[in-house]
Amino acid sequence: MVNFPEGQTSQTIAIVVGQPIKHSLSPLIHNTAFTIANLKWDYHAVEVPKEKAQECIEAIRNNNIRGVSVTMPLKEAVIPFLDELSETARELKAVNCISWDEEKLVGHNTDGEGFVNSLVAETGERIAGSSFAIVGAGGAARAVIRSLREASVAKITVINRNQEKAIFAAELGGVNARVGTAEHIPECDYVVNATSIGMAGTENEGKMSIPEKYLKDSHTVVDLVYNPIETPLLSAARKVGATGITGVGMLVHQAALQYQHWTGLGAPIQEIERKVINEITQIT
Repeated sequence: MVNFPEGQTSQTIAIVVGQPIKHSLSPLIHNTAFTIANLKWDYHAVEVPKEKAQECIEAIRNNNIRGVSVTMPLKEAVIPFLDELSETARELKAVNCISWDEEKLVGHNTDGEGFVNSLVAETGERIAGSSFAIVGAGGAARAVIRSLREASVAKITVINRNQEKAIFAAELGGVNARVGTAEHIPECDYVVNATSIGMAGTENEGKMSIPEKYLKDSHTVVDLVYNPIETPLLSAARKVGATGITGVGMLVHQAALQYQHWTGLGAPIQEIERKVINEITQIT
C-alpha cells in the first residue's frame, strides 16, 4: 500500500515518488520555493516501488495531491495510468513531473528544457548554432538531446559504449545528430557528461567518462553529476583552461519548471541553488 502524508487543512501537498528516495534533494528545493513565495504547500518524499505505479497514481487522485515529481524507477511505469502526456514526455517515453489540468493528470518531462535553461543562465550565451558532444545515452542524455534539437544547435554527437542505445538517442536529435566516439570531442564546443560516472557513493566515484586528452581550453564542459559539486571531469576541464559547469543548475532548473507547472509561478533559482550547494557540500 502506498502511504502519502496528510497535510493540515490549510496546506496543499506535493510529493516526489520513486525508489530509493530518502536522499532526494527535491523536498529541499520545492519547500524552499514554497516558503519564499509564502505558499502553504508542503512537499514530501514517498518511497514507491515500480510494481506500485498504478496504486501510486490512484492514490494521487484520491488524496488530491496537487504536484508530483517522478524519479526512477517510475518514469516510464506511471505513463499508462495518466490521462495525458506533454509532447516532450510522449516522445521521450518518460515522465518526471505530474500536474493537474482540471480533472486530468498530465505527465511532463522537464529534464531537457531544464538543462538548456541552466546552460543559458550559466553562460549568458545563445546555444543555437553550437556543437555538442553528449556522453551517455540514458534518460538524461535523451532528454538533453531532444531539447538541443529544439534549441536549433548545429551538431550533436552522441558517445556511448552501447551503439544500439547511442543510435536510439541520436535519433531524438534529428538530422544534425550522429553517433560518434571520444575522438570527435575536440571538434565540439560543448561537452556534456550525461552518465553517472563520477558520482559520489557509487562504484564510479572518482572516475571520468572521457579521457582528459580530448579536452581543450575552448570547451565548455557540463557534468550532470551534481554530487560531488566538483567532479573529476570538471577538475580536469578547469586544469586545461576549459569552462566547467556543475550539474546543480540542471537539477534546480528542471525542478523550477515543475514548480511552474503546479503553481504558475517562477521559482527563486539563485536562492535554491545556494541551499542545494550548501546541502551537498555538508553531505560530502
